[in-house]
Amino acid sequence: MKVRSLSMRHYRNYAEQTVLFDEGVNIFFGENAQGKTNLIEALFFLSRGYSHRAVRKQEIVEFDASEMFVSAEVTRGDVRHTVRYKIDQNGKELTLDQKKAKQSQVGRTFPVILFEPDDLHIIKAGPERRRRFIDEELSEAMPAYKTTLKQYRRSLKQRNALLKAIRQDATLTVMLDGWDEQLVSLGSKIISYRLAYLKRLNTAAKRIHRILSGDREELSLMYQNNVIDRPAYQRDIEKAFSEKISESRETDLEKGTSLVGPHLDDIAVMIGGKEARRFGSQGQQRSAAIALKLSQIDIYEALTGELPIVLLDDILSELDENRRLNILKLIDRNQSMITCTNADFMQKYHPKGIALYHVENGVITSVENGD
Repeated sequence: MKVRSLSMRHYRNYAEQTVLFDEGVNIFFGENAQGKTNLIEALFFLSRGYSHRAVRKQEIVEFDASEMFVSAEVTRGDVRHTVRYKIDQNGKELTLDQKKAKQSQVGRTFPVILFEPDDLHIIKAGPERRRRFIDEELSEAMPAYKTTLKQYRRSLKQRNALLKAIRQDATLTVMLDGWDEQLVSLGSKIISYRLAYLKRLNTAAKRIHRILSGDREELSLMYQNNVIDRPAYQRDIEKAFSEKISESRETDLEKGTSLVGPHLDDIAVMIGGKEARRFGSQGQQRSAAIALKLSQIDIYEALTGELPIVLLDDILSELDENRRLNILKLIDRNQSMITCTNADFMQKYHPKGIALYHVENGVITSVENGD
């Protein structure tokens, strides 16, 4: 899978711009606040249907513009596709090969893996950050998971609202049984999905971390939840969940919130048998975070047979020389888009040659690199 070109009109600070990409490493360099991250965001937005840094889609439209479109030409094998997203006065429209499409269809046609500076904090952040990481990547790898997750969140919101309402009207308690059943059914599926995915993630992250650490450290992942202690069959998860939610009902009513379920899950990242969040150095935490993110490449390839496009947004400048080199080796088979303020260091890291682009004030210019 390769992306051949990207066109943007009134996207962030790009009035009108088309970029032709190399099939290997593409480096976009320039000062900060010139549009490098906007380019990465546009590719991610097309693939995933949402921005990783905007709350509302309208935020990506250039200031004072009434419409926006972004499109990409991609190839899978010998087949060429065009993906286009438009926002105008008539609303939003996503098309694949000139036909209206669902985001899941586009994601399968145009898969990307994004690595941004915030991802370096996956390890030392709170559980919500690691849940978000798992939920986002699982939703792309297994589309049915995204639907189940939405349904679970909706049921959780309704149950929590009911718990608060019961404080004012105890007769509403009889309604809890129905919401408990929904939460157990949907939540058990989420736990099963996560267990299966974490099994793959554990294997891939362990391999990558060995490379990053020079084979000196061992990484492992542990799934932490308050429903069931160890992996089990679906029926065992449902049984345990049902028992736990019944036991927790009185406390849930007192607190006005649901205290059992996968919305409180976490992943313990261990290095050498010790939790990296508490005992790891900053370097170890960063290596573990890199291993988690780059594992998505292995997992996506195993599930689909395709190599996703890798987007590295200002990551390499924050890392030491060894980590830079190891990352570039690990993504060598992928088409990649890399942003940085200075591209000089890339010349010695990538002997196969790179495509260079200078970004300034919303204008992207191809630069001859003398390969």
